[in-house]
Amino acid sequence: MFQLKKVLQQSRTSSEKIDGKYRLVERQVEVSPATTKQEEIPAKKRSIKRSVLVKDETTKERTIAAEYTEVMRKVLVKKGGMTAWRQVPCDIPERGIILPIHYALGSAALTSDSRRIIDTHILSLMLKDENTTVEIGSHTDSRGSAESNMRLSERRAKSVVDYLMSKGISQDRLIAVGYGETKLLNDCADGADCSEAAHQENRRTEFKVF
Repeated sequence: MFQLKKVLQQSRTSSEKIDGKYRLVERQVEVSPATTKQEEIPAKKRSIKRSVLVKDETTKERTIAAEYTEVMRKVLVKKGGMTAWRQVPCDIPERGIILPIHYALGSAALTSDSRRIIDTHILSLMLKDENTTVEIGSHTDSRGSAESNMRLSERRAKSVVDYLMSKGISQDRLIAVGYGETKLLNDCADGADCSEAAHQENRRTEFKVF
């Protein structure tokens, strides 16, 4: 069964103005017919040089004379020592007094302990007896060349002489001799595997009193 709906008011129509939207369109217009223009463009040229093989490659052998340089080599066959030429008494002892005066490796400087030992055992003796003469023989260990060790031992002996002279001892009563590594106290020669303490035993100064 259908239900009926009753219209209470008649339908009507109304008009309303709506603002429009505009866009400007530019138009291009041909004012003259299209034309074709011909222009002559100059040609660009470049010269190319080409190398042409006119003869096959060849190999030439040439003998160059050898050049020689004569080299003279000196080989150490025996390590030298040092001889002290000085007028001294004939009763020089064979061995000197070995005091615990040792040096650092490569050094000729006296330590404070070494100076104290020299004061106690050598300086006091020479001050007590003015007729006493002392040979100061310094030594090195075997490390280094024989020539450099000889020079080092001479500097060590001179350092003791300079010290005693600073204490008032006349140079005429002092004989400085460097023996290098020629009189080692042990078997620590070249090539021997020795401890630092063993090497230090050879870095010494001996005193011969006469």
